[in-house]
Amino acid sequence: MTIRTISVFSWAVAVAVTCTWSDMSYAASKTISAIIPWQGQGQIFPVTTNKLRFLGALEGIMYVETADGDMNEAFVRCPIVQNIDAENGTTSASGNCVIVASPEDSVFAEISCTGIAGLCRGEFKLTGGTGRFEGISGSGDMTVRSPVHALAADLSDGTVLHVAAGLLQIPTLKFNLP
Repeated sequence: MTIRTISVFSWAVAVAVTCTWSDMSYAASKTISAIIPWQGQGQIFPVTTNKLRFLGALEGIMYVETADGDMNEAFVRCPIVQNIDAENGTTSASGNCVIVASPEDSVFAEISCTGIAGLCRGEFKLTGGTGRFEGISGSGDMTVRSPVHALAADLSDGTVLHVAAGLLQIPTLKFNLP
């Protein structure tokens, strides 16, 4: 082999390895649309004259629009703190979620949103995982619909509140698996 042939061969191998590697990392990046119908339970506390705080958890099942993939039909639980301002009709919430696909495979997420009574918009951010989701990362805009503000009206301090239904939507959740 001549030096030119070796150089061309080396270049071809480098291109093949680079293309294979970029295909592998591209395959690890995905975008899904998810919806989580949930039920909640917690307590309501007055924190000022016109402000309430809900401390509780939301639980539901994550459904992925395409009905396939590892996170479809996964159990979700999110302990949250929601602040409700009755005077100006605003709300904000933050919390953490665990999405359990199997006893060995879970995804962890943070949620935060602000909005008006009954509708909170914000971010759903994946922060890690276990099992086949170890090292997962990603995020997407989310919308939470909740009747907590209506149920919280005229409740006494520390009242246990059961929320029959709510909805968390993530229309475009982009995530990466290493």
